[in-house]
Amino acid sequence: MKTIAVECPDQLHEQLQALVREGWIKNPEQAVLEALRRFLDSHRPDLQQAQVLSDVQWGLHGRE
Repeated sequence: MKTIAVECPDQLHEQLQALVREGWIKNPEQAVLEALRRFLDSHRPDLQQAQVLSDVQWGLHGRE
């Protein structure tokens, strides 16, 4: 396992701490890992390429 150090704005940190206090997450690290998983899943190179190609097709041909 690797460690990544991240500087977090105070407001975001407080929101994370509130989720911990309210029992929604075990700790801030859990939320950050889930956010990273979701980001990486939605930004896979194959998805990005498909989205770019779709945008180009729309730009060239409109909504046909």
